[in-house]
Amino acid sequence: MTWIFLAILAHFFWALVNIGDKYAISNKIKNPYVYLVWLTWMGIITVFLIPFVNFSIPPTNIMLLLILSAGVYFYGGLPYVKAVQIEEITRVNIWWNLIPFFSLFIGWIFIGEKLILSELAALFILVLGAVVASFHFKRRAIVFSKALWLMVIACFSYAIYAVIFRYITQVIPFVEAFIWFSLFMIIFSFSMFISKRFRKDFIREYKHLDFKLGGVVAGVSILDNVGIFFNIWALSLGPAALVFAFEGTQVLFVFIMATLLSIFFPKIIKEELDKRNVILKIVALVIMVVGILILNLG
Repeated sequence: MTWIFLAILAHFFWALVNIGDKYAISNKIKNPYVYLVWLTWMGIITVFLIPFVNFSIPPTNIMLLLILSAGVYFYGGLPYVKAVQIEEITRVNIWWNLIPFFSLFIGWIFIGEKLILSELAALFILVLGAVVASFHFKRRAIVFSKALWLMVIACFSYAIYAVIFRYITQVIPFVEAFIWFSLFMIIFSFSMFISKRFRKDFIREYKHLDFKLGGVVAGVSILDNVGIFFNIWALSLGPAALVFAFEGTQVLFVFIMATLLSIFFPKIIKEELDKRNVILKIVALVIMVVGILILNLG
């Protein structure tokens, strides 16, 4: 059951990444896509692992799957960073619990897996939790978050990545897969420069890149790659749906971190801490966790 510890460890590091993402995107960088590209480029540090592993060129079919998984992961990050820009990080993390939902859906559509009653119930509960997390209590109204649809795309993308990578790590060592994955991610990131607007924003953001912001980007990137490393390790040992079922631990980590920062360091992160919205987020989290438990215990 080593994969359980590794999965939780990955989500702990990703919780730290989420906090760093929110701080950088909300306070330091106007274009979140530039931030994502910078983070991706930092993945070049994985080449330092090459001397310590039996690095080789995988078979053609595995190489194609590595390219596909890297592309899905990178482009899935685009709606995520946009969601982080416009929404509270705790709500964004609650929506990550949709990944097991899409993993099951992909298995049903493309692999022909049959859904039992408990799985159908779990899917309904997961969707319900996601919808509940999308509501904001304002003074005299209830507002529905537009970020939900962005996270639906992100979760679907990461579910595809998880299923593909689970297969890849059954064929080649996970460290070798991790290195190739990081390199292909960097290649995909250059596609962003096709956009004229992105090129202008990239130059503008680069001119404002100081030592402090560079340190934040570097720190978040290192934490993110450590999280990816542990996640891939866990995927090589356990089922993809079960590995991502521990997403609830990340939500809990982020909820605690974001709440404490909002209370003691509101300049870093500011969350809605009024009674109604806090209760709403807790209810949504509980609903999602129940859905995941039913999905896995069933």
